[in-house]
Amino acid sequence: MDYILEMKDISKTFPGVHALDHIQLQVKPAEVHAIMGENGAGKSTMMKILMGIYHKDEGGEILFDGEPYNVSSPKEALDTGVAMIHQELNPILDMTVYENIFVGRELRKNGLVDNKAEIREAEKLIEESGLHVSPTETLRNLTVAQCQLVEIIKAISVNAKVIIMDEPTSTITDKEVDVLFDHIRRLKENGVTIIYISHRMDEIFKIADRVSVYRDGQYIGSGDAKDMTEPQLIKMMVGREITDVFPKAEAEIGETMFEAKHIVRADHKVKDVSISVRKGEILGLGGLVGAGRSELVEGIFGMNKLESGEIYVKGEKVTVRKPKDIINKGVALITEDRKVTGLNLSGTVDDNIGMVAIHKQLKHGLYSKKKARESAEEYIDKLNIKTPSGDEIVGNLSGGNQQKVVVAKWLFNDPDIIIMDEPTRGIDVGAKRDIYLLIGGLVQEGKAVIMISSEISELMGVCDRIVVMAEGHLSGEVERKDFSQEKIMALASDIQV
Repeated sequence: MDYILEMKDISKTFPGVHALDHIQLQVKPAEVHAIMGENGAGKSTMMKILMGIYHKDEGGEILFDGEPYNVSSPKEALDTGVAMIHQELNPILDMTVYENIFVGRELRKNGLVDNKAEIREAEKLIEESGLHVSPTETLRNLTVAQCQLVEIIKAISVNAKVIIMDEPTSTITDKEVDVLFDHIRRLKENGVTIIYISHRMDEIFKIADRVSVYRDGQYIGSGDAKDMTEPQLIKMMVGREITDVFPKAEAEIGETMFEAKHIVRADHKVKDVSISVRKGEILGLGGLVGAGRSELVEGIFGMNKLESGEIYVKGEKVTVRKPKDIINKGVALITEDRKVTGLNLSGTVDDNIGMVAIHKQLKHGLYSKKKARESAEEYIDKLNIKTPSGDEIVGNLSGGNQQKVVVAKWLFNDPDIIIMDEPTRGIDVGAKRDIYLLIGGLVQEGKAVIMISSEISELMGVCDRIVVMAEGHLSGEVERKDFSQEKIMALASDIQV
């Protein structure tokens, strides 16, 4: 048998959208097969068909182990030997780690769930994964990165023949990525096939055996990873060459626009941190996952209680008791978790874009659908949001296009200081460049940007200055002329250089 999985001539149509147009996929046994493409290329739709979440249109066929494959639910896919780690996690937060690992396939003794056996098995799996948590810890108490690793452990523990990994490293540290890649190599040695979706080029060349590329719902081509180059892959993905991945905007840097002095959060996740950003400046905020970067900006924004500290906007001291207090002073926060804190997933694109600046869409004191449509269309065009229309439900968009809607929502309010927490997480290389150009345009207009990112290359490519956090405190600052991967990583690891 040449292929463990084949998708032949598969199409999928949603109202107003041809998501897949006669695509194909051929995956060999015990290989890591990377799936690449821009947001909206059809990658997630393909995988959801494989998992029985969506059903393909009439025509075409799927073969698994040489036999016709037609599943109607994720459980049926799992029972057949196909597991998936989704990009957007769905952990059961009020259950323990071990319960999440074995949910739906509990270990039983005399007809009853054997909790002790599940805890023992979970301990082994956790130890092998390098995750340092108790199997009896509740998921609500874990970080996003730890929840991601629990999902990975869960998929590995199923002993599936094929494991689909959709952006599995988007929220985990470099060290945790290395652990994951070790797992993937061991799985390959044991005959398991991995379908690996990622926008990170370095990961593809490090872990993939073969690559298939899709664009706008169509199959573009496949090849051995070792025979491909990064520029070649980018051109296949976006249909054009991108020679400058990190376009750096030149802007005149002026007076200080924003200061946070001696910030201490009540839960002590942030300990005496001071930062400032100037007009026309892009300030990078670096550090490892769990360093306290998101916790810092959430505290500044009134989402979590501060024990002490002062906040100044354009030289004026601001008392922040709730987010509205600082929003009204012209500060925006594009949060990391778009699904929980960024969007109303059941609302339309129009409604989401107008959410913060609803006052701009009033006519004679009443909400104007026409004004909402006009403002949404402006930002759909400006940010190249792929959507059938402004009436589309945001939850139906791809992850990258959802992220663009979050950005549009805040820009519509015309803030002077924009804080962006992982603004390009889960976004493809073409869309990332669009975001970088947008950020550059903002600072050229005289705005100030604070950008949190876990990708050092991104911070170095885009920012004028980088401050680095480690374990809740500020470990150092680097000017653009002194940028280096080694220096920033040393600060992130709290090694003074």
